[in-house]
Amino acid sequence: MSQLSGSSRPKLRAGCRLRESKEKGDFLLMPEGALRLAGTGRKILERCDGQHTLDDIIRDLKKEYPAVTAERVEAEVPAFIERLHQKSVLDY
Repeated sequence: MSQLSGSSRPKLRAGCRLRESKEKGDFLLMPEGALRLAGTGRKILERCDGQHTLDDIIRDLKKEYPAVTAERVEAEVPAFIERLHQKSVLDY
């Protein structure tokens, strides 16, 4: 099992994609079903392209959401990515 680190480059697995619906909100579509994204979930997943590192994603979100404490971003972003990795949505 791989370990998530600051240099990890998360990306959506094959068959998974983002979908926006003005009426229903943002969804992550995957072979097993769909997850409705809430809050900053879409902002995180948009950056999970295999190019951005975890450190890049955290840094970008700290800039985009300056009212949120750095500690909260540093804790919640890796936890979100790890949960999606465990659901076989993300590789890193």
